[in-house]
Amino acid sequence: MLPAHSLSPRRHLGAVLVALSVPVVVACEGGQAPPFPEGQGQAPGGSSGYPAGPYGVEKGAVIGNFKLVGLPNPAQDQGESVDIELADFYNPTGDGTFPEGSVHGEGVPKPRVLLVNIGAVWCQPCQYEADVILPVHYEEYAPDGVQFLLVLADGPNVGVPATFNHLVTWTTRYDTRWPATIDPSYSVGSLFKANAFPVNIVVDTSTMRIVEAVAGLPEEDGPLFQALDDLTSP
Repeated sequence: MLPAHSLSPRRHLGAVLVALSVPVVVACEGGQAPPFPEGQGQAPGGSSGYPAGPYGVEKGAVIGNFKLVGLPNPAQDQGESVDIELADFYNPTGDGTFPEGSVHGEGVPKPRVLLVNIGAVWCQPCQYEADVILPVHYEEYAPDGVQFLLVLADGPNVGVPATFNHLVTWTTRYDTRWPATIDPSYSVGSLFKANAFPVNIVVDTSTMRIVEAVAGLPEEDGPLFQALDDLTSP
């Protein structure tokens, strides 16, 4: 049974959530996201200025410049997928803006922190997270320079990559208001065992280094949100 999560964000929310009484086919208990085998990190891929490795998906590593496709703002436009890569969000000075022609909006401030949320269509905890947990915390942290990035790794079947149609259905159902992507080459999804979803990775965009990586539903006042608090504190 999926445990209830009581959301009480540090500033302005005090709602108590009701437990979801749904069976979990495959789910991961909270904890550190597992490391991936040596040599499977993705190189920067030629993107100018992207930090050097070693690359990984564990705490302390530089996250590889994964190249994805998806929707920069699914709440506004779901008509056509575009290329989105992690290098888009690299912000070494902390006050960078997206350049001319950027799919994220010319002149829009780049985030100081990136929360990479990796999930799957079949994953019931991921559905709960998308519906209940993430929207609340997006409202909380977005004004402080935090951007969320959805990577929908699996579709309805374990180990089978999600398609663009799956992404459109997901972002419509959950009214996703942050960039949302799929991983056709399965470069991200292959790094995690099926029972790891959801995975949330906090990235300091000034270095693209992973500050925290948590598998399973994030706990209120747990390490994931503590890392966001620390990175956004004055």
